Amino acid sequence: MKRLLIVEFGPSRSKRFAKAVAAAQRGPGECVELEPGRYRVSFLLGTDAAVYRSLAYLLQGVRHWRATDVYQAAEPVSSYLAREMAWCASEQLGRFGDCRWSLSYGIPPRCALCPLFDPKWAARTSSRETPTQQVAIGELAPRPEPDFHVITDLDFLFDREVRALLDWQIPDWMDLSRLIPDFPPAAPDEPTNHEPDDPGQDPPTGP
Repeated sequence: MKRLLIVEFGPSRSKRFAKAVAAAQRGPGECVELEPGRYRVSFLLGTDAAVYRSLAYLLQGVRHWRATDVYQAAEPVSSYLAREMAWCASEQLGRFGDCRWSLSYGIPPRCALCPLFDPKWAARTSSRETPTQQVAIGELAPRPEPDFHVITDLDFLFDREVRALLDWQIPDWMDLSRLIPDFPPAAPDEPTNHEPDDPGQDPPTGP
């Protein structure tokens, strides 16, 4: 199964704009200039990991711009979910030649955009009665999908489509603890080892 995903971006004053255009033009997607400074890149997603990887790299650079839109079947989709889908699919194709992501913890939202999504595999791996099957390719097993409420990517909080779905609020069930450092940043004159200074030690001297 193949799907067409379209990324439109520009114009932008970002210093990365020219680099994004160059990457889009030399990548596997079909890049056309709609008008001065406005580009459309069409990605036909199938089983080629390089196409997904090119899509992920492009969205990594342009998805935060206001003039960036992503479409699938003429319907707007989340640029955040499209990027996550592209990274996941490129990794799965590179490792297994197909999608073998364990869905025992539920189906991630990005799977709705992915041509590799197999409902039969999802039903088999998400069943509580049947243990997750192991993939005997390089002795690698599918990695479990983390709980959705545990947020590990700061970009998630700045995605306008996702924030709109959350009514621009951070719900109480969303766990942001992974984004909080264990210690506050040290002041310029403060030691960084978080241990008390030795009063009997002379301060370092310059050469």
